[in-house]
Amino acid sequence: MGSVKSTTTIGRNVRAATGSPSRAGFATAVLMAALVIGCGATQPSESSVAASSSPASTSTPPASHGPATSPTPAPQKAAIAAFVKLVTKSNFAYQATFKGLSRHTTARIPVTGAFAVSGRDYRLTAAFKFNDGTSTVEHRYVDGKAWYRFNGGSWGRFTNFTAAFSMSPFAHVRVVGDVRFVGTEKAGGKTVHRIQIDSVPFHPSLIPATNLSQETVTSGTLELLIDDAGRPISGSASVNGTGRVSGQLQEIVIELNLTFTKLGQKVTVSAP
Repeated sequence: MGSVKSTTTIGRNVRAATGSPSRAGFATAVLMAALVIGCGATQPSESSVAASSSPASTSTPPASHGPATSPTPAPQKAAIAAFVKLVTKSNFAYQATFKGLSRHTTARIPVTGAFAVSGRDYRLTAAFKFNDGTSTVEHRYVDGKAWYRFNGGSWGRFTNFTAAFSMSPFAHVRVVGDVRFVGTEKAGGKTVHRIQIDSVPFHPSLIPATNLSQETVTSGTLELLIDDAGRPISGSASVNGTGRVSGQLQEIVIELNLTFTKLGQKVTVSAP
């Protein structure tokens, strides 16, 4: 079976995304083939907590009651609500670094990279360490337009790239129902909450390989640790799909560990 080869020129043909993806909750846009596949994750419904009132004492006159107060939400619910409010702000900015593996049927390729995000705009850089050398890719999305380039060469344009195709980690979070609660735990002596969201922070169409084609994505998940204020601390992403390596269909699994920094600080993302 063929192994994945690094790019040695800028000749790799990345076709533009086309079509308008229909979304049922969240859909994964396949940039190379203009195919949209739903992730299929079911959002759990939150059970409501009924407030119970104590029976009135019969030995004393009934006391007058003021307006009923709303119950305090569970810490994880408050954290999730704060997270959604934070990441959906139009000017929310942050940076993130990541490292991990791009796993193929015949290869495991180490990858490192970084995000810079300002509102909907973002800059993505990544380096893949192949057996025959290291190759890089850059991708930017600014003011509704998207670009890419390999190994520091000329920039190319994705001609029909829309926000629905975004690789920004939190791009597809809109409401609390887009977040799945996993559990509460301690990390570094602090209480943190583990959550999951649908996300494709790196699409296999951007892997800088000369012999990789027909990339598709079947699912993408980002599991995060957030604090009580809803601020993301770290996360692990898993993007599952397929692609043809030298014509042979292979499984692709991209696994990334992300660390978030400079939340709320000014980040500049500009067009090339």
